[in-house]
Amino acid sequence: MKIAVAYFGIPRNSKICYPSILQNIYAALPERAEVESFYHFYRQDRVINPHSGEDGALDSENYSAFAGMQGVLEAPDECLQRWEFERIKSFGDAWGDDFVSLGNLLRQLNSLYEVVSLVESFAPDFVLFVRPDLLYHDPMPSYLFRFPGLRRDNVYVPNWQWWGGLNDRFAICGRDSYKAYGRRIERILDFCQATGSPLHSERLLKYALRQARSRICTLNVRASRVRVDGKVVEELFSSRKKMKRREDRYIHPLSTLRTFMDRFLLIR
Repeated sequence: MKIAVAYFGIPRNSKICYPSILQNIYAALPERAEVESFYHFYRQDRVINPHSGEDGALDSENYSAFAGMQGVLEAPDECLQRWEFERIKSFGDAWGDDFVSLGNLLRQLNSLYEVVSLVESFAPDFVLFVRPDLLYHDPMPSYLFRFPGLRRDNVYVPNWQWWGGLNDRFAICGRDSYKAYGRRIERILDFCQATGSPLHSERLLKYALRQARSRICTLNVRASRVRVDGKVVEELFSSRKKMKRREDRYIHPLSTLRTFMDRFLLIR
């Protein structure tokens, strides 16, 4: 079995986050699995994010934990023109912050896209998409790494904060579903045109996975965002709160049932 751990975004506070990754992600992987780690990060020395209230220096030591992995560092704004940021803006601003959050989302989606390009040649059975700036509180469930051929279409997402779509903080994907998850940036214009809505992170993820006919399952794994100054964000780990759309009342129970049956391999 081959498992890829794919990091994306910005490693804001590795001295807090990386030990939790070792404990709750790597330690949960099967001992006999062939594991390779990849990253795509943005090269910067400061984090400024009005939406999260961040404005602080980014110590270069945050990148050190990933130094032995295969990866790429990119300047943070090179991707915006490539993915037609101005055209995406024409559909509106879902956050109402003068497109700051929209630009940050596009950078994150580009980071996912680029790390998938690195992962692809490894031909993994599973891909774990891991944000490096999260403090992981719970181990990944070990059962889902059994029978990889039967879970090739599965995508496991956190069972909290769906925001009318699907939680996009981290995920575990089977071999036939990881590209739909990691390359959803290619679906942005289709999403905006089909829904008539501004780009929205969680809703785009749901749209992309449904278009790919991926099997959505849930993870009872919690993780908190850690800001550049070391502050741990107080999260609401609720599967009932943050369900913003009526259809979530059907999709979430179905995903929960699928997860229960997947755990015991009752249906394939």
